[in-house]
Parts: sequence; C-alpha cells; structure tokens
Amino acid sequence: MATFPLNTDKHIIFCIIGFVFFMLQFFRQGYKYQIISAFAIASTLLLYVNDSPAWRYAVGIIELILIIAIFVVMSVEKKKEELKAKAEAAAKAAAENAEADTAESNNE
Repeated sequence: MATFPLNTDKHIIFCIIGFVFFMLQFFRQGYKYQIISAFAIASTLLLYVNDSPAWRYAVGIIELILIIAIFVVMSVEKKKEELKAKAEAAAKAAAENAEADTAESNNE
C-alpha cells in the first residue's frame, strides 16, 4: 500500500527522521507541542495497520485532533512566555528604579 505521494519506504524514513527530530527538540527546548508533533508524525504509520476506508478516516480524525492540539498548546506556551518576559521586564525596571532612587538618596 502506498500513501500518496510517498511510497511506504520513504514514508517510514520520513516518520523516523521527523520523530527523532521533534524528540530531540523536545529534550533540548522542552516545548510540549514538539512531543505532540513527534507522535503525530509517528501515528501516520497507523495507516499500514489496516486497509479499510473506515480505518483511514479514523487515522485522519486522530491526526486532525493532534494538529489542533499542537496549535492550541503552541498558543498557550507562547502566551506564557510573553507573560514571563513582561514580568521579567517589569522586575528589571523596578530594580533599576530602586537603584536610581537609592543613588539619589545617597547624593543628597
């Protein structure tokens, strides 16, 4: 059975490379969407388990759910990073203001 546009051998190689890449990125960076992406790529191999159209639609629905989960997790992680960056910037600004106030107090 061939999955368009890749034949079976190329599809398996692609899945292995994609899975390894996203797992390495997950261990390096720690973003949750990367581990979901790794398993989404690997789950396309489920197409070879059964040849029925119902199975193909089921795998397609699973893939769609995983893709939606990837985008949701990416947006949540991005918002968390933005909030963290804003908090760090506010803390840095507060520390600079405190240093400036202390320097002014010492000059008087």
